[in-house]
Amino acid sequence: MTTPERSRRLTVRMFPDYAGTVLWFGGPVSYEDSGLTQQLIRALQLWEERYYLSMTQDFEWVSAEAAHRFTAEGNRLAECVADELGERYDVEFASYEDDAPARIFRASGPARNAEAVAAFDTLAATLQTGRDGSGWYAWAPLSDTSFGPRRNENE
Repeated sequence: MTTPERSRRLTVRMFPDYAGTVLWFGGPVSYEDSGLTQQLIRALQLWEERYYLSMTQDFEWVSAEAAHRFTAEGNRLAECVADELGERYDVEFASYEDDAPARIFRASGPARNAEAVAAFDTLAATLQTGRDGSGWYAWAPLSDTSFGPRRNENE
C-alpha cells in the first residue's frame, strides 16, 4: 500500500450533513471505516443527533445557547479526532453558528490510535491514485473535491 507523503498534512473535515457521519475526507467517511475508538464514534454520533434536535424545521437554531453548545462540543470533538490521528492530520471544524470562526485542530504529538491512522492513510492512498483507479485526477483543495478524467466528450 502506498502511504501519503509524510511531509504533507492531510485535512479531515467535521460537520453534520445527513450522510450518517460527521467525518469528511474527500467524501463522507463511515464510522466503521474510520478506525476511531468506539467511545469517540459514539460521542460524534450524539453530537450530530443533538445538532438536528437543536434546529427548527426552517433550519434555524432553537436558541443561541444551542448554537453555542454545538460549537463548543464540535471544537472538543475535533481536538479528540486530531489527537487520535496524530501529527500528519489536521481536523477542520467550521461551525454553523453565526460568527463562529473555522478552526483547524492539530495533535501536539504522535497519534493515539494506530488503527485510525491506518484507516485514513488507506483513504488518502485511494485519493492519491484517483477515484476511478486511473491514477489521474484534479483536486480542488478549498472544497476538497476530486475530479476524475472524462470518459468521453459528453461527460
